[in-house]
Amino acid sequence: MKQKVKVRVEETTKREECHHYWVIEVADGPKSRGTCKYCGESREFLNAFPPFNPLKKNGNPLCLPQLPDVEMDKDSES
Repeated sequence: MKQKVKVRVEETTKREECHHYWVIEVADGPKSRGTCKYCGESREFLNAFPPFNPLKKNGNPLCLPQLPDVEMDKDSES
């Protein structure tokens, strides 16, 4: 009687050459840990996009960036 044997060969890829396939844990808080299926590298992923406002520096949304003073040329007609 012959039996079929399944052999699973796992090849590890060098991290600098790996095209990551991230397996990310279920969201439980602001971050989740992910592990690459191929090379085993781990890193954290954000579960939501952080707020982005390029004008917001001090926390007050009504404060606009300070613009430098500009002098007009005396010969200008504008």
